[in-house]
Amino acid sequence: MSPLAPGLLIAAPPLADPSFDRSVVLLAAHGEEGAFGWIVNGREVMTLDELLDHVDLPPSPAHVGLSRSAGGVRLGGPVAREQVWLLYRTTEKDKLQDVPDQFDVGCGVTASPSQRVLQAIAEGRAPDSLMGVLGYAGWAPNQLEEEIRRGAWLPISANVSLLFDVAREEIWQRAYEQVGASPMAFTTRTVGSA
Repeated sequence: MSPLAPGLLIAAPPLADPSFDRSVVLLAAHGEEGAFGWIVNGREVMTLDELLDHVDLPPSPAHVGLSRSAGGVRLGGPVAREQVWLLYRTTEKDKLQDVPDQFDVGCGVTASPSQRVLQAIAEGRAPDSLMGVLGYAGWAPNQLEEEIRRGAWLPISANVSLLFDVAREEIWQRAYEQVGASPMAFTTRTVGSA
């Protein structure tokens, strides 16, 4: 199987793991060592203002109102939920020039676990498109490939607009629409059978 990253994984219903039910994962890495990514439509757990407060970064006056326009902080996966990742568009306007530890995921998305990005946000220099995620999703070597073979995931190409311009609650359904499919097409149950 060719590398799937960068790309999206759409959870097929019904997925046996409640951590991934109706999830869409932005896959950042995929190879012989396994796979790594973030659930982009996970349950929102706090605002960006609450995150800044949690890490003792008082927002500057330039920051006021940011949490109303940004994506908030969502559950990004079941692994290392104490780690915060910040995801934003890879544009000259959004990428923070003076901050290390930013990496280009591909597909128009940049990610960073750096507290310096949080500092920039507190100073009012936040990227226009911004989403925080707690934790990540990870797969051991060949684990993701096996889950795809069993029909648990539908891999598709990433669409940066789907990640940042669609309401969190609609991302899963809209991802299926992007490929012209319905989630029901991937269920193993036959309607009407006893």
